[in-house]
Amino acid sequence: MTVTEKLNGYGPLAGIKVVEMCTYVAAPATVRVLSEMGAEIMKIESFDGDIQRTQGPGFGCELTDTEDPTIDLNNTNKNWISLNLKSEEGLAIAKKMIGEADVFMNNMRTAALEKLGLDYPTLSEQFPGLIWAQMRGYGEHGEFAHAPGYDAVCWAARGGVAGTFCEKGTSPAIPPQAFGDYNTAIMMAAGILGALVNKLRTGKGDKVVVNLYHAAIWGGSIGICAQQFGADYPKSRTNVPNPFNNTYKTADDKWIYICQPQHNRYYNDMMKIIGRDDLVDSPDFATIESIKANNLQPDLIKILEEGFAKKELDEWLPILSEWQVPSQKVFRFTDIIKDEEAYVNDAIRKVEYKAFGEHALPTTPIRYASFGDPPVVLSKPIGYHTAEYLQKYGYTDEQIAELEANGAVKCYHGEEVPDVIFKSQRQVEGKVECRF
Repeated sequence: MTVTEKLNGYGPLAGIKVVEMCTYVAAPATVRVLSEMGAEIMKIESFDGDIQRTQGPGFGCELTDTEDPTIDLNNTNKNWISLNLKSEEGLAIAKKMIGEADVFMNNMRTAALEKLGLDYPTLSEQFPGLIWAQMRGYGEHGEFAHAPGYDAVCWAARGGVAGTFCEKGTSPAIPPQAFGDYNTAIMMAAGILGALVNKLRTGKGDKVVVNLYHAAIWGGSIGICAQQFGADYPKSRTNVPNPFNNTYKTADDKWIYICQPQHNRYYNDMMKIIGRDDLVDSPDFATIESIKANNLQPDLIKILEEGFAKKELDEWLPILSEWQVPSQKVFRFTDIIKDEEAYVNDAIRKVEYKAFGEHALPTTPIRYASFGDPPVVLSKPIGYHTAEYLQKYGYTDEQIAELEANGAVKCYHGEEVPDVIFKSQRQVEGKVECRF
């Protein structure tokens, strides 16, 4: 049984077929979004597999023959086929699968696609209804059109993230690996869904392209606009435009982030909160216009710093809540992994590994009232479903064995890896209906 059959028609994309030829993060994560909407995913790997399979040991995750928490991040609910695209027979199988699919998702270099006959002009002529989607590092034009791209260089470096997210005067920020990839994946998924809607109306496929550099620029829209009006980036927290949208250290050396955009409206409240009633209606600080005109942001920030340093974080949070000031402790990943808010809303789900025990797996963020929290089935070894899919295309066991002997396909011959469906916390507790 394929993973798709196991999911029993779940999701708004049930019946939609996606062929994936993707490695690393952004493109496979795009397909994960579609998989958790119920699409049937046929992930075609080389005999060596998605390069992401090699990444776990880099941050302490030693892999086993059947379990890989690193690749699970981007590859839930997929079916795993391994083909040799340099083989005439292997390439023919891939094209047959693509021809019967709704979407072909790739992040291959254009020259390689053209060499294989998997480029958009070729496939769109052969299969007019196909949605051909490509994740890129940079755009299709200009000096970097054919340059290799990772989120560290395309998104974080050239996209301005590393250079603007840091504290002014310090070294560039180093965002967590693939932070840009996951954000860009949602954008690509949106593009594919738009093309699917158009296909339902017209019967015609389309080309969908998203790149990491453009995604970073889109994410930085406000900063790019503000920069043109004199708001220079990066900034120092000691001199931000609005002191009520800033971080402050509490008495127990923890950080709190407050966001009160309307300075003039809430100024008096903030002074009362930190115990500075003497500054209520202060002509210097009461309006953002006065602060800006006289460059008084550092002075007000110092006043706020002194105020927040008088109480511990757990004292401040209820006080700020009572005054309806949007605020939160500045979390690290260690806090998120333990945060009940993340689990009850299914932003993180517990999964169980034989070799590694229980771990937290982030989920895709889109939810539908008609289908509820999506199923999560973890990844499989290289070629796990190759034989099963070849049988669906009419190949006999003898023909499959011959294809494998000739080096056209790779089939999995190891121990069975059960299709365990990991449910959300609410589903496990019986608080919501489970549709699979």
